[in-house]
Amino acid sequence: MNKKVLFVVGSLREKSFNRTVAEYISKRLEEKGIETSFLDYSKLPFMNQDIEFPAPIEVEKVRNDVKGADALWIVTPEYNGSVPGALKNFLDWISRPVVKGNFGAPEFVKGKLVAVSGVAGKSEASLVITEISGLLTRMGLNLLEEKVGLSLLVEAFQTGVFNLSDEQKVKLDNEVKVFIEKF
Repeated sequence: MNKKVLFVVGSLREKSFNRTVAEYISKRLEEKGIETSFLDYSKLPFMNQDIEFPAPIEVEKVRNDVKGADALWIVTPEYNGSVPGALKNFLDWISRPVVKGNFGAPEFVKGKLVAVSGVAGKSEASLVITEISGLLTRMGLNLLEEKVGLSLLVEAFQTGVFNLSDEQKVKLDNEVKVFIEKF
């Protein structure tokens, strides 16, 4: 049975730069016989304890997708130097108890391997990678030590097109290698 990696792209934009990065990583993993899929969490309601039990259908769907994966790979932009709201909302939902009266992250989250990558401007997504790393650790996930942040040229923001450079591919390939060793 193949191991499964679920990609969570921090930008909901269909042709986001981070989706381009995630697709590159996904292809590299599939070349190694690892099954990959992409999470659609665009319809998640805002985390709200008033609707937590029973969980809305979209929350259950996302939780089941996470349960079915052996590992997660988050590829995220930096919004104002921080985690995009939709991604934070997803993480809040999966970190919440699934049974009323229980506390802490559910068992399907605890210890699950998670890799983090990102592409942003000059910061190379360093601010969001630092912030999300702390969050994921507090959630009880097993965070891969190797994290890759990439920089976008101004032209990418002007044209909407991002092509990975050879140097960026080498960085990502190294993260994939470390991930596979840990996986």
